[in-house]
Amino acid sequence: MGGMGLKVGIFGGGGYAGAELVRLLAGHPEVGAMGVASRGYAGREIREVYPQLAVGGVYVAPEEIEADGIDVAFVAYGHGESAEAVAGLLRSGVRLVVDLSADFRLPEAGLYGEWYGEHPAPELLAEAHYGLPEVFGAAEGRLVANPGCYPTAAVLALAPVVRRVGPGIRSVTINALSGVSGAGAKPSVKTHFVSVNESANAYGAPRHRHTPEIETVLRRVGETPAVTFVPHLIPVTRGELETIVVDLEEVPEAREVLGWYAEDYRGWGFVEAREEYPHIAHVANTNRCRLSAAVDERAGKLLLFSAVDNLLKGASGAAVQNMNLALGYEEDLGLGHLK
Repeated sequence: MGGMGLKVGIFGGGGYAGAELVRLLAGHPEVGAMGVASRGYAGREIREVYPQLAVGGVYVAPEEIEADGIDVAFVAYGHGESAEAVAGLLRSGVRLVVDLSADFRLPEAGLYGEWYGEHPAPELLAEAHYGLPEVFGAAEGRLVANPGCYPTAAVLALAPVVRRVGPGIRSVTINALSGVSGAGAKPSVKTHFVSVNESANAYGAPRHRHTPEIETVLRRVGETPAVTFVPHLIPVTRGELETIVVDLEEVPEAREVLGWYAEDYRGWGFVEAREEYPHIAHVANTNRCRLSAAVDERAGKLLLFSAVDNLLKGASGAAVQNMNLALGYEEDLGLGHLK
């Protein structure tokens, strides 16, 4: 894959998020040369592995991509492995690195250690920009920490509420449903068709690794209590729906919350709020987050609803959006068809 424009490297291009990056960047008007690395698929044609991508090119081993020859790198490895790759790319002078792992989402090495183990590159944590632009704006540095899919949906729903009534929040409970692609491309007994089909199950409770990400990000917005987060696996390929129960001292009206969404996300093309509760089907194969709100007057609770595609707004679509903004392009460049 060649041509003029940005030279891009995708590391971990054989997974589901990596495949989405290949699809999106192959059609991006500012991307020229693109190297796609995968240890498992090195030497195989991309269209052989993922025929639906309909792009040319061959997977290569990571070391075959010359880091000093690329402008932007996307890293889609697991935690730990990703940080080491990111550090090497930055040392090689890559202009911008967008990391899709959890390695740079938490601000402190100690907190990371509680949930993931020792951090491989703690010296880079301070310069990582948390890549949720609708809340924190465009990245100005070299390193973007692309958010997790669950935190994306949760924070977009909760940030406007926390910003206005945070001290009055007594508790936050997030019940999340996710498609199987969120578990990654590597098969396991838990994601086998026979295990998932015609079933649903909670997992990762009560210490899912996205919990500290949700809490620390929200606390940058305003006062927030500890969050109860329970994810569930459901038998769909892609998409994610969260129902968030907020216990408040004084519960606002649903239309007031919808007004907060409209105010805070005005001008951001990939977040929309409606009275209708979102469905996973409303956001699948888009880079959109759809929000809604309701009040349980009997119980005195605020209910928030948030839906995203875990592979796009929850991963690769957001990564391209972050690249666009960091480089001074419109946020929807190459993504307009996903609104």
